[in-house]
Amino acid sequence: MSDALNIPAGLVFLPLGEEALPLLKRGVVPLLQPVDSGLPWFVRAAEKAPAPARIDDAAYLAHLQREYQRLPDSLRGLLTQEVFIQQAEKKRADIEAALLAQQQAQAVQDTGNPEDWLLQRFFSDPFSLLAWQQRGGLKTLWLGIDTGQWPEASVQAVEYRSLLPATYPQRLWAESPALAPLQEQRLILPRTAVERLVEVAGRTQGLLRLPPVALRCVLLGADMRPAFVASFRQFWQQDFRYQRMPLAQMQLQPDRYGWDFCSL
Repeated sequence: MSDALNIPAGLVFLPLGEEALPLLKRGVVPLLQPVDSGLPWFVRAAEKAPAPARIDDAAYLAHLQREYQRLPDSLRGLLTQEVFIQQAEKKRADIEAALLAQQQAQAVQDTGNPEDWLLQRFFSDPFSLLAWQQRGGLKTLWLGIDTGQWPEASVQAVEYRSLLPATYPQRLWAESPALAPLQEQRLILPRTAVERLVEVAGRTQGLLRLPPVALRCVLLGADMRPAFVASFRQFWQQDFRYQRMPLAQMQLQPDRYGWDFCSL
């Protein structure tokens, strides 16, 4: 290793594991489903609040009354509303199950569905241990990205607030104040707006083009496998798109809580 790297200011950093090598060969970065983001807040909206265990009598009766009024006049002439309700009692369990399913679907429609969105998380400080611990620790590498050179992406700062927003995608832009030291930024896109979708270990991911000019440096964690570091370094030196960009690895300091990034 050589001298400490002078990291350009104003970059955002994307943590990746060893999948970074094939992704950079393709010139793309992954977009994740919110449930795969490493944060526990992004559950399905309908699962956030359990549906009632059963439909109460008043709601059940109101439903049957509405259904009776929807009958054609010819059928309503053959049976009264009271008889209609009595006959429906035999199927009450099925009717209540259908009503519960409707309530569940309405809850998703009202609040939005996280599965309609894809996101990626970025961090601002490559010397923050808290940030490195978010996505795989020191066994990851960080891509230093200049968002001004990335027109395909709109990366925005997270809003740190005590309460989660009630709807999506607003909920995806918010985070707990306890994590404010992360200075996190996020890229969030509608799933329908992402042209390239792939299945990775049974999970859907999007692939978004990263222009080589937007990639300003790569920082390797201190605990990355030496064999991977060697193969990545060889790729970096041979690929004309990246070979002039800084590549460095974290070197922990023996006498302080910190590290430098030494050029490879």
